[in-house]
Amino acid sequence: MDTEMETDLRDALIAWQDGDLPADRVEELLARLRGDAAFRRAMAEKVWMLSLARVAQAPAPRWLALHEELGLTGSGQDSKSGATNEERRQTLLAAVRREPVRFVSAWWRRAAYGSMAAAAALALGVVLWRTPGADASKHGPMLAVLVQADQAKWRQHDTPVGSALGAGRLQLASGRASVMFTSGVTVDLEGPADLELLTLDRVICREGRLRTHAPKGAEGFCVETPHGTVTDLGTELGVSVTKDGRTDVAVFEGQAEVSLQIAGQQGVRTALLNAGESTEMVPGTGEIRAMSQSAFLEPQERRLPPLRLAPHYVGTIRAAGPLHHWRLDRAQDGAIPNEVPGSPALRLGGGASIQPDEGGRSSAYFPGQSEPGALYPDALLTKPAPAHAIEMWFAAETTRQMSLFALTVPETTRKHILLVEVGNRRPAHGAEAGIVRYLMRWPASNRGGMNIYSPPSAFPCQWHHLVAQQKDGGMELFIDGASVGTARSESFPDAVPCALQFGGLEFHSKGDPTKIDRPFAGRLAEIAIYDRLLTPEEVRAHAALRRSK
Repeated sequence: MDTEMETDLRDALIAWQDGDLPADRVEELLARLRGDAAFRRAMAEKVWMLSLARVAQAPAPRWLALHEELGLTGSGQDSKSGATNEERRQTLLAAVRREPVRFVSAWWRRAAYGSMAAAAALALGVVLWRTPGADASKHGPMLAVLVQADQAKWRQHDTPVGSALGAGRLQLASGRASVMFTSGVTVDLEGPADLELLTLDRVICREGRLRTHAPKGAEGFCVETPHGTVTDLGTELGVSVTKDGRTDVAVFEGQAEVSLQIAGQQGVRTALLNAGESTEMVPGTGEIRAMSQSAFLEPQERRLPPLRLAPHYVGTIRAAGPLHHWRLDRAQDGAIPNEVPGSPALRLGGGASIQPDEGGRSSAYFPGQSEPGALYPDALLTKPAPAHAIEMWFAAETTRQMSLFALTVPETTRKHILLVEVGNRRPAHGAEAGIVRYLMRWPASNRGGMNIYSPPSAFPCQWHHLVAQQKDGGMELFIDGASVGTARSESFPDAVPCALQFGGLEFHSKGDPTKIDRPFAGRLAEIAIYDRLLTPEEVRAHAALRRSK
């Protein structure tokens, strides 16, 4: 955020809180609100943080008074219409979406003399300009992705697995679904459920049972409810919200803070819950009672979807002329055959195995930290000259930092020439999911080097096509057929002997599988290595051979 934006936001918040600003400065800020959509969104988010807790936790939201304040009573939604609070709220937000500039300025004037409900509701209207499952690039930044659904039936919008989700509402009529935020936070929900995604670290649950998990680095995830707020402090927790707004919370791992606005005053009651503790928040009395009797959502088993490829996929790869091609669909005596005659097989080490998926297609499965495993050739490989490309399909089970494959010098597995891993954090960014890192080092080393980091796109619980290639120090990384970055690294000599391993940062035939660092958890399939660069057209064509059914 630039300095001018920060200054204007600071002054706008001063005016919003009834601070003293010159009239010309107020007019200047109002003009920017009307004409600058990015500034409106930023201001709305600031107001949201300052005011939503008091409004959302109030026992009786004053939607009717808010309608009168904003001149919406002529729509038929007045005290004589018999409309419910939810119907009034929906009418208000619909009006905000139709005429955002008029209502942002109305919000400004009314907020200045204390209309907290108007501020929060209109901030909501400004921020939420998208629908679930829509193309995030067209409607604002992507916040999360739907990674799993079990017999899920949606109330309004059909939301298929893999949908990018921005700020907006998810209304699940029945079944279960799992949402993964780009921060790595996962939220499982069971229908009937009404969940609204606000930011990377905040949602509103109006109804339903949730189970959330925040990995290390993503602490502070907040679940707002009609009568309370739950903030995770590095936890796995359950939240249950009934249709009448009753809120129950349980902590399964770590800690969480629950807070409850006291009706009729500014006081907020808080309590810290440790693992194994639960509570019921009682808005009528302001109590936070220990030991909830609610039944919380059980953990969701993470399942990897089947990988379906066109029947001619293998022929297409063979026609591309790889040096090595391991389909990873079968093994005999602990060895995975190489489809290229005369080329070495891959050995199964530790917990790595060949297993069928739900669709019956076999691939290499890695249990991860519970039983680390790796694949490796019996003999050293020679780095192809003058270029090489490594192609594969992968599906990760977690957001942890895990190695997909690595090339190391033979005398020590600690010194890397090449490394590709998932779950890494980009420099100058917070916790993120779906990051792929491509690293080159020469001379071989255990530190430093040139990196390409993908944006959050290669999410867990989904299959992804990957190509990492280099020529004379020129690096390029492709994910799902699209180039995500290029870089220049130090070129290194041709015909360098290399130790190759898949599924871990380092491993060799005499290594202890339990000592594998950054073990991969998930599946790998169709690994090919070439002694040339693949063209962008070839990469797109190979990635396009995945079938949805």
